[in-house]
Order: sequence, then C-alpha cells, then structure tokens
Amino acid sequence: MSDLKFDDIKDLKPMKVGEFIQKSEDDEGYIVKVSDEKVYELAPIAYYVWEMCDGNRTVTQIIDQISQEANLSPDQVREPIVMVLNELRKASLITM
Repeated sequence: MSDLKFDDIKDLKPMKVGEFIQKSEDDEGYIVKVSDEKVYELAPIAYYVWEMCDGNRTVTQIIDQISQEANLSPDQVREPIVMVLNELRKASLITM
C-alpha cells in the first residue's frame, strides 16, 4: 500500500476504525482494538489524529485544526499529519 500525498487526500473525510481500549501501561500511548487479532498502541499524536477522523472533517480541516491548536502554520504540520494518516490507513485504523 503506497503512501498517499496531501493533494490526493485533502478533500477526503477519513473515518476511524476500531475502539479505544485503554491507555498503555506506561501511560505514554493509547491501545486501540480493530479486532481480536489486531490491537495497536498509538503514540499520543497518532491517537489524537485518529480521534479526529470522524467521517465529517476533511484532511484539510484536520490539519487546520491541529495547526491552530499547536500554534503552528498549516505548512508546518501538513506533512507529519499526512504521514500519520498514511500509517493509520496501512494499519486499517482509518478508512478514506
């Protein structure tokens, strides 16, 4: 599964798959279960992006919101967020 570029996904509305189970034992990550066979530990930023994937927000809106909250320009957060979205997609934690 190849990585998608921002221009390919900017208008898509990703939808999270799976359910939050608990924080990790070291309290550094979040455990998300897709199925009995697929359980993932997400870093805080990946979990935050996953939570924002509600099927209503576009990728552009997610990037804009995170940039405002982090007090950074959209250009500064675009590539890292697209990278997180690609990893979540490869793990079947979101659908596009």
